[in-house]
Amino acid sequence: MTIRLMLNAVTDALNTRWVQFVAIPVLVLVWFLATDPSNGADTLTRFQLGIAQALVVTGFAYLMGKAMLGKASSEELYARVLEGNTAAGVAYLGICLMRAMILWSLLSFFSSTVAR
Repeated sequence: MTIRLMLNAVTDALNTRWVQFVAIPVLVLVWFLATDPSNGADTLTRFQLGIAQALVVTGFAYLMGKAMLGKASSEELYARVLEGNTAAGVAYLGICLMRAMILWSLLSFFSSTVAR
């Protein structure tokens, strides 16, 4: 029982926006710097083209998804799915697919722009 509570606390902490938008990118940047054979030149290029692009794109994707959903909440739908509501499950699946398609399309658009 205590292991389950500990796992829930860890997953709740990892699920916060601060961790997703600040802590993980900083950890990736530190990892790139620690393993960079060119004393930071390659990491600077990766940061400018990759990490910054991903941060901007995920922010845009989040805002676009929120704008498309209006007052619909994926958290409320997920709670209803856990209660056994099949229609809420289909709607939740649609929201997940919509967000994935928005993120994929923005990443594809910006990566093709950088590649040119």
